[in-house]
Amino acid sequence: MATEMWLPRAVDFWNEWAIRIATSASLATHVLLIVLAGTRWHSARPELTFALWLTYQVLDKAGSYALAHLSLDTTGPSDKEQIMVAFWAPFLLLHLGGPDNVSVYSLDDDKLSWRKFFGSLWKAIGAVYIVFTKIFLANSGPLSLASMIMINIGMFRFFEMAVAILRSLRKKAWASSNKNQPPVDFSISHCNEGALKIAQGQWQFCGCRALFDSSVELNSPNLETSRKIFNLGWKDMCKVVEIEASLIYDMLYTKASVVYTIGGYFHRFISPIATSAAIFLFSQYPKNNVERPDLIITYMVLVFALVLDVMWLVMALASTWTYGFLMARSGTWLHHKILCSGWWCCFRRYAMCLHPCQLLGKDPGNYRMWSDTVGRFNMLHECTRTPGLIERLCGGLATILGLADISKEYRIWKCMSQLPPGVKELVFERIKQRLSGTNPYSMKDLRALWGKEAVNRCKKMFDGLMLPYFGNEFQEDILLWHIATAIYLWSGNQQQLIRGANAATTQLKHVKAIEVLSEYLMFLVILRPHMLPDPALGKLCEVTMKALRDESIKDKENNPGCAARKQKLAEILHSKEKSDKLMNSDANRCLVSDAARLAIALQEVKAAQVKDVVELIFDVWVDKLLYAAIRCSRESHARQLGRGGELITIVWIVAEHAGLFRIGETSYKPTKKPPNNDIDDNSEKTFQKARNC
Repeated sequence: MATEMWLPRAVDFWNEWAIRIATSASLATHVLLIVLAGTRWHSARPELTFALWLTYQVLDKAGSYALAHLSLDTTGPSDKEQIMVAFWAPFLLLHLGGPDNVSVYSLDDDKLSWRKFFGSLWKAIGAVYIVFTKIFLANSGPLSLASMIMINIGMFRFFEMAVAILRSLRKKAWASSNKNQPPVDFSISHCNEGALKIAQGQWQFCGCRALFDSSVELNSPNLETSRKIFNLGWKDMCKVVEIEASLIYDMLYTKASVVYTIGGYFHRFISPIATSAAIFLFSQYPKNNVERPDLIITYMVLVFALVLDVMWLVMALASTWTYGFLMARSGTWLHHKILCSGWWCCFRRYAMCLHPCQLLGKDPGNYRMWSDTVGRFNMLHECTRTPGLIERLCGGLATILGLADISKEYRIWKCMSQLPPGVKELVFERIKQRLSGTNPYSMKDLRALWGKEAVNRCKKMFDGLMLPYFGNEFQEDILLWHIATAIYLWSGNQQQLIRGANAATTQLKHVKAIEVLSEYLMFLVILRPHMLPDPALGKLCEVTMKALRDESIKDKENNPGCAARKQKLAEILHSKEKSDKLMNSDANRCLVSDAARLAIALQEVKAAQVKDVVELIFDVWVDKLLYAAIRCSRESHARQLGRGGELITIVWIVAEHAGLFRIGETSYKPTKKPPNNDIDDNSEKTFQKARNC
């Protein structure tokens, strides 16, 4: 009896509140999407990625449901209430168009099929149908004009998203480099603002072209600027490169390709004025017989629309994309009045003072920087630790329910850590040595080898000893050297030489860098194999991990600490290989045996040369990092930019600045002065003055 009474009430409640709930959810998820999208580039946390995905899905479903409900519903207690609710249709279309800082969730969304196109077109037609049949035909007076204004804004914003998808980098819409670009002032590179301007002026030349074509044109006047970027100090170089990566992210995952155009600026100037006019017209509309919840929701969507329109206008004008837009039109009246006069610099300075980051005491320009977050996976640690009860239950449940992707995201989250600043400095300084300097690598060394050249350059160190060897496949080689490195660094006697009191500070820094690079590349092999060249070796990893677990089981009772068990396992592998017991025990342990022999070969070098061996191992891992960055597919780099970016993506852009197809093969002859026929000397001085604002 209670159920019979409750069910009709629930149905009546849903019939009355469904459209209100859907419209409110559309507005809430639209605002939430703006906030979450702002953290997407500089955060690699899986929970934020999941929240963004969920918000993206709810926004689409809530808006589509509300439009469908409005177009089919012909019931209502009064005509005025129907008119008021129908007035929500333009705002639903506006929400479905998405904010300026989001265009797609993943790169697959930019494959705008005809099915998706007609689906989007049908939603727009539905919104127009609702406004025409329920507002215009009802002779609603000022509300008709207000709805006409808002439906035009909603239509433009909705189709703007489709255009942004079609004009993404993968469609080569932004392939042309900045012609007649004035020289970049490198004296301003020591701050985030200066790095932003340098990156903005050169992103098309390097970052844009790098995704789908050679970024190097031997006769390009911009090649000199790219060389200067590469020759900056490692901190300034990384700033510029990380900002370039964020600009590529903008073009792939936001509406940057349509916002920072003549039409985009015009729309953002008109929108606040048009929305204000719609609010005024709505205030003149009689509201008797209109229910209070409907009135509140209407005011909410109107006010939020106006606030967001003003926010997008300010953000668009203060963005360095506008700086690039004006610089590309050097010599025009617009460039002279806005940029050369210093107006844009002043406006941006005041806009940045109002940025929410200022309230937290942070530099607003930091949102362009990479998060310095890397994944680290140590195989010896993984094979010696004991998973907790909750982890085992969740893993088993994920397997049963087919939620392997969620389980993988949890493992990725557990592996994330900050890249130590000292390690970052060592890595990028060594990369600069490898790509330039007195004896740079050739393209064969970078694209065909993954550490062999570093060993060949140190043959004298292994006089009379066996040279270190490498795997047949790149991922196999990472696995081999990862285990060998762990054995070398953690076995007892060798650990005293490497980490003891007599060890030099530089040696300890190299040891830390070796551990980070080894675990980072191992993380890519296990959890992100799509970021590495060559096919994934999942079966080989499983067999190797099983062999390591079998060796570690015997010692777990005596060494409860994970670090102690990891060290003990390294010593066991070392001693067994010394006594020829490891290889003979099981054929599936072939790679483990090879890794132990490699570690022994490195340890056999004289104690006086331990420092040189440590530096050699570091060089080998840097070479592997370079190889992975260069040979990783461009699509994988692009996809990972939408999930916080990767270290190898930053390394890849650095290599692009070094001249990926010219490294170690041709000498660079800079042009005396880039052609710039449209700019006179006085304008040149004005550019420099404006940049220093």
